[in-house]
Amino acid sequence: MNDTPTTPGGRTPPASPHRIGVTIDCPDPDSAAAFWERFLGYQRRPHPAGSAYVTVDCPENMAGPPHLTFQRVPEPKTGKVRTHLDIFVDHAQPLTRQMLAAGAHQISVTDAGEWTTRVLTDPAGNEFCVIGPD
Repeated sequence: MNDTPTTPGGRTPPASPHRIGVTIDCPDPDSAAAFWERFLGYQRRPHPAGSAYVTVDCPENMAGPPHLTFQRVPEPKTGKVRTHLDIFVDHAQPLTRQMLAAGAHQISVTDAGEWTTRVLTDPAGNEFCVIGPD
């Protein structure tokens, strides 16, 4: 007897993930996690000292990816990342100023009428966007 589920066309459906996480390569997972904890309000999971991974979780009352994991990698970042975080805010300038003071760098600003997209890099050099009106 075959217990494998099939679609009406007789095909086997794809496996469904129960969770999707975001992992960010960086040279120092502890400092990367500290930066994002501060600005996203996520909470760090306990982890062994010297671990190659540090994860921060989204609080239950917030919208966002369920968690971000920062992974230690030996190689430096060499190009533009193709996947990045978009952080939507009510007022972009105050958060951008705070992030710059904490070690982020601004790459570009694109005005689009009612809102602005600011492309920044975190202290490890990973791109992200702060999107919202000034």
